[in-house]
Amino acid sequence: MMLGADLIAKAIARQGVGTVFGLPGHLESVFGALQREGIRLIHMRHESPCVLAADAYAQMRRSLGVACVTSGPGLANAVGGIASAFDNSAPVLIIAGRNPLRMLDARPMQELDHARLVRSIVKWAQVVHDPSRLGEYVEMAARIAMSGQPGPVLLEIPRDVANGEADDAVAAASLGPVLRAHPPAPASEDIARAAALLGDAERPLIVAGAGAYWSDAGAELARLNREFGIPVLLQGSSRGLVPEDMETVFPWPVASVAAQQADVVLFAGCRIAGAIGFGTPPVFAADARFIQIDNDASEIGRGRPVEAPVAGDCRHALASMADALSARSPARRDARWVKAAVAPRLERIESAGRSEEGQVHPLRMARELAARMPENSLFVGDGANCNNWFKAVLRCTHSPGFIDHEPFGAMGVGLPHAIGAVAALQEAGDERPVFLGTGDGAFGQYLGELATASLHGLPIFVMVANDGAWGSSRNIALHLFNGTYGVDFAQSGYELVARGLECHGEIATTPAEVGPAFDRALEAVRAGRPAVVNVLVDPDSGLERRDPLLQMITFNRVRFGGA
Repeated sequence: MMLGADLIAKAIARQGVGTVFGLPGHLESVFGALQREGIRLIHMRHESPCVLAADAYAQMRRSLGVACVTSGPGLANAVGGIASAFDNSAPVLIIAGRNPLRMLDARPMQELDHARLVRSIVKWAQVVHDPSRLGEYVEMAARIAMSGQPGPVLLEIPRDVANGEADDAVAAASLGPVLRAHPPAPASEDIARAAALLGDAERPLIVAGAGAYWSDAGAELARLNREFGIPVLLQGSSRGLVPEDMETVFPWPVASVAAQQADVVLFAGCRIAGAIGFGTPPVFAADARFIQIDNDASEIGRGRPVEAPVAGDCRHALASMADALSARSPARRDARWVKAAVAPRLERIESAGRSEEGQVHPLRMARELAARMPENSLFVGDGANCNNWFKAVLRCTHSPGFIDHEPFGAMGVGLPHAIGAVAALQEAGDERPVFLGTGDGAFGQYLGELATASLHGLPIFVMVANDGAWGSSRNIALHLFNGTYGVDFAQSGYELVARGLECHGEIATTPAEVGPAFDRALEAVRAGRPAVVNVLVDPDSGLERRDPLLQMITFNRVRFGGA
């Protein structure tokens, strides 16, 4: 007979998962089984980053991620990561340990009703009572996580179930063929309606989002762009599906200023939410008409009417739409209006942050990094104020090329995301570099995971925009009452922390020091070590974001009046 833990590991391996993220506690037998099965275990310092790393791992592979956390406080700590994965529609299997079943309701240490706690932020949660059925439950959990709108799922496994003996016959039956759910094909009448609307448009525009990324719709977006002249704006994880050439394909944060001129907008797997101004004026024209593709019909029309809804797989829908357009033989559209609309913003960005005196402008960091990033790089963004500037300069030409904290907006996710991304790349034998740009507030939240990166040989380049504050909140406070309270802290020595946690550490205090510090850090990364460059940035640089041309991130001010 095999242990229940071995059945768990075999079932995880059958899902194609080669790396699991976790912390010990209640699940030590599972960790041993993972080792026997040849699955890499990256053990971390906090449970929320475990889930966040599994989230990024899932994103990079367009497949399942797995995180193991201990009972009680372990799962409580993981809630932030689970909530982020849920809003991000990331298929993550969270395996939570638990005290033995015989201790139910005896109030042992580290006990919670885990399933009840997380039920609002997972697709499915279940407790397993029989070691022989663990393979069945892992398969069921993976299938639910990956089907329809992907999302996290929870399996609670008591210690005596993981350590118990599985019945060979029952266990073998539970390891039958792996079922992969396929997204639904869109209805032909929905495609016809959308193609007619798109074909009649004078200034059509595509805004692609995470749904386009998860369905790997790059070729279909490129066809609509090149064959029919429809400009494409890439938002979130879709960045890099088509190279951002700044001629007809642009990053949404920079080119959002052009959206107001479109008469028909196709949201390709892109939620109509705060990140794109809720699909309402002033970001979009009041008389614009909309097409929305989403594999979750409940997401379509959220917050505003949609003239041509299309429920189904984004790649399939875009391909069918392109075929329908070809049959109509429409004239190829002139997409130069987007470039013209974006030009004033690019000129303003180009002129900002050029001083060689005083502390560093975050734009200097972005420019120095852009000059050193290979084309196939992955950029992970974190923080708010600094991320605005990074998005202004950095371009993506390969996919996956971009991960950040949208749509949930949790600060601190960047380092765990980078850990998960590098682990996925290493597993695939892909040597593309991973760059993390973060603020000091966000970076400080899970700073201990630098030790994880060093321990497991994860060569991440980290640049920290250190303004000694919660930068965006500082800007808001100055705007509201011309003062600050509760938003400032010291410009701490993160490079010293990095060295103490076995990473390479650099500090840059002037604009001239940034490039050389980056070069030394990159040498360490190429040698296989994580590296941190602590850049002391001007705390007042964020005040420039009052200029609309310098607002790559607008939060919720469009609809709900946020500062």
